[in-house]
Amino acid sequence: MSQDRLAERAPAATPAPGTTTWITLVALLSAGWATNHFAAMLPVLAEVAHISKPGLDAAFGLYALGLLPSLLLGGGLSDRHGRRPVVVTGLTLAGLGNLVMLTWSTLPGVTVGRLVVGLGVGMVASAGTAWAADQDETKGAARAGVVLTSGFAVGPVATALIAWAVSGRTGAHLAFAVPVVLTAVFALLCLRVPDPGPSRVAARRAADGDDSPAAPVTDERRLGPALAASLPMALWVFACVTVSMIVLTERIDEQYSGPLLPAVAAVLSLGTGVLAQVGMRRVGGWRGLGVVGAGLATTGYVIAGVAGAQVGLATFAVCSVVLGCAYGLCLGQGLRDVERLAPLASRGVATGLFYVVSYSGFALPFVLNTYEDNLGASAPMYALAALAATTALARLRQVRRSSAADLQPVR
Repeated sequence: MSQDRLAERAPAATPAPGTTTWITLVALLSAGWATNHFAAMLPVLAEVAHISKPGLDAAFGLYALGLLPSLLLGGGLSDRHGRRPVVVTGLTLAGLGNLVMLTWSTLPGVTVGRLVVGLGVGMVASAGTAWAADQDETKGAARAGVVLTSGFAVGPVATALIAWAVSGRTGAHLAFAVPVVLTAVFALLCLRVPDPGPSRVAARRAADGDDSPAAPVTDERRLGPALAASLPMALWVFACVTVSMIVLTERIDEQYSGPLLPAVAAVLSLGTGVLAQVGMRRVGGWRGLGVVGAGLATTGYVIAGVAGAQVGLATFAVCSVVLGCAYGLCLGQGLRDVERLAPLASRGVATGLFYVVSYSGFALPFVLNTYEDNLGASAPMYALAALAATTALARLRQVRRSSAADLQPVR
């Protein structure tokens, strides 16, 4: 028998399910790194490329213009055509955006690069989270949130260390080159794993008769209740961490300026957020965590408002930890609501909508910087605190209604 026929009959090597899981997660990690390492690049670009603070704040926030539509587009496309092609396309765009900033380090170049990064990361975040949830109904979405947050935290720290070790324009180029390489490598790895698509996942579970409590998504679930529960939580995801990483770092005395300060903010806020999400898994499905998360957001904004335009290091540290915990709880609770309530066929869209609202918080520093001269440093923080408190009360009523419905006798 010829070698060609033997090759035709031999089954194709398929990576183990665990391999698909970790490749999906490292893709999310690299996407988080590729987008949020820019926070540590703000002081570097101000010094090396002589870009103004308002210009950098605008570039940081305008990233959302590329991000928001791609979150919706990526989620919907992944529901119809599979998760893998959307994730690979997103990683490619995230790397390309960083490459643009590496080779065109001016305000127009940084703005264009951030828009392209936004397009890519939006696709990876929505499709990648849905892909992780497809692989593990009970922990997939929560695990994806933890890993994406880890990428957000690791990126600024690594970039700050690179900028500290290699000064000047060479360090800036190296900091942009790292996420270019990472996203390229993990895009290639994603091409090597199977992607059955959500429709085949649903068919397989139906054939297996998987109606146990460990498989919470059923055909009776509807998109509306999933969004009603998750979107209020999404409001306080990145609206919390951007206050710590961008707003508060700009209000600390100039003697502490430099790329290491955003890295410290990333460790305090995003690191706390990771711990909060990991801790959520120990308390099961207690839906009151969303109330706690919004309540902590209220507390953090009040602290920032009291501090005003000049923030001390102790206040900065406390506020970053509080807002980071709020970020982690709101992100974890919102993703759990999507996983618990959204129908499988619409999970990508639901995840995309959740992240659309979440990532709108990236525009907050630009908005606060625009109106700070007229409103002052404290008034906007108090307004945010009032809105977060309203969300906490609304979530509390939602939890009580849900608990009362669960206690009703079945007739």
